[in-house]
Order: sequence, then structure tokens, then C-alpha cells
Amino acid sequence: MGRVLCLLYHRVNPVQDDIYHLTVSPDHFEEQIQYVKSHFPVLRFEEDWTRSNRDGVVITFDDGYRDNYEHALPILEKYHVPATIFVSTGYVDSSQEYWWDEIARVLTRDVDYPEQFELRDSLYHYIWDTHSLEARKEMVRSLHWILKMDPDVERANLWLAQIRTWAGIGNEGREENLPVSLRQLQELGHSEYITIGAHTVNHRSLGAQTKEGQQYEIGASVNFLERVLGRKINTFSYPFGSSVHFNQDTFGVCSQKGIIKAATTAKGLWKESANPYVIPRVEVKDKGGKEFEEFMEECWRLG
Repeated sequence: MGRVLCLLYHRVNPVQDDIYHLTVSPDHFEEQIQYVKSHFPVLRFEEDWTRSNRDGVVITFDDGYRDNYEHALPILEKYHVPATIFVSTGYVDSSQEYWWDEIARVLTRDVDYPEQFELRDSLYHYIWDTHSLEARKEMVRSLHWILKMDPDVERANLWLAQIRTWAGIGNEGREENLPVSLRQLQELGHSEYITIGAHTVNHRSLGAQTKEGQQYEIGASVNFLERVLGRKINTFSYPFGSSVHFNQDTFGVCSQKGIIKAATTAKGLWKESANPYVIPRVEVKDKGGKEFEEFMEECWRLG
């Protein structure tokens, strides 16, 4: 029985300014797809992997960035390689960036900022030093952790509005960082090489939420995708993906919504009899040529 290596991507974009290191350049992505296609069977995430006797590779994307449509799709279609894109539905058709990109957009510009930022509400009181770019990057990291573990989306939106006002910047996102539009999502969903999966509505940690909160995040994202694509959605990816970000309640909700497989960010290879709700993946960085070949060889040594 073959093993399966699930590769995890987020973005394919020529943009250079990526504080989270989520982006692979189109040139490197094309090299990577050529290498994978010429060395391994490329499987679909949703298919029955037990039918393959060879080691195989699966291509996945998290979040649903517009560049998946603009840059990744043409390459996947050129080489006839299937991929699954897990979409956070609350951002589809938005002119604003994902909340983590919004934090970075506001705090890492090359302009003068006030010396500090104070955030106070009924539950929290934080003061961040903001006099230097490095100090503001530390604020980005701190806010990223706080917001991903806080299921209160309304509070997060109020915080982001406060930070924008303090920084003197509007809420229009950078074109190169925007989520997929509804039209692009539908075109992706109708490509013979793309499977669309769910990735919650608001991209917060499921492990930090009540069962009812998880039912909303999972159920509403699945329902939205089924409605706009006109087809069954049966695959899912956990936001952030490590074991603290999902639990037994998550598995139960996924099962109730007809999810047959769910992807994590735990590094490893899939083997027969593995839990279908804990599919391991390995994140791909912006590498090409020999460096990517060595990365792939290292992946297969994971088990």
C-alpha cells in the first residue's frame, strides 16, 4: 500500500513583501509542479488513496487567495495536475484582506507611526511599543496569536478598526493580497482540476470555540460553498491545523456535515488506517530546482 504526501500551499504570487512566508513565486511553483508530476502519481484529496499501490502526492491550498485563481490555476491546468483549495468563506468577494494580512498591512508600512498603541476594552488591556518596524512586527505576531484564539469576530473587527484609525489608514486591501472573488471561486469550482473544500467562515481556531461555535464555522462554510457551487462539499481543512486547533467536537461536527476527510498542518505522511480527520501535510516554501528536490526527499523520510 502506497504512502501519500499532502503538500500544503497558501499563495502563488510574485509579491515579495510576505511577513508570514506563505508565498511561492509562480516560477518556483511551476518548477515544483513539473517535478511532482514527473516523479509521482498526483492524487486528489477526496479520492480513495487505498486503491494506489504507489507513493502519491496531493496538492492542497488553504485560505482561498485570489492568486490561487490568477497564478496557480493556469499552471495546474497546463500540467494537468489536480489540487484542492480550502476556502474561508467569510472573505469571498471581499475588498478587505484576511485579518492576519490586514494586521500586517496596517503595521508594516514605511511611514512614521506614533510611539505606542494602547488597546483597551472590557476584557483586554494591551500596550505595544510601535516606534520601530521590528517593534511593530512583534505587535503583528502578538495580535496574530490573540485573534486566532479569540472566536469573537465582532471584537476583532473593532480592534482592527481602532488600529486603522490610530495608523491613519483606510480599510481597502492591497490588490495582490485579496481573497478570491465569487466569480473566481465559481470558475475554480468548475475547473476539472480543482476541488473546493471548506476552511470555516472566519478562520479562527476551532479548538478555542464551543461546539456551537464550531457548528456555525464548519456548517456555514460548507453550506455557502454548496450553494454557490451547486455541488456537495465533503472535504475540510482546519485553520492553523495543529492539534490545539481542533478536538473531538470538531470531528463530530465534520462527520455530521458529511466531511469525509480533513487536513491538518501536522508534518507527516498518510498511511492506510490513518484517521481520515487527521490528514498530515507538509508546507511548501518558495524553493526551486535542487533545493525543492532535496525538500521532497526529506518529506519522504518522514515515515
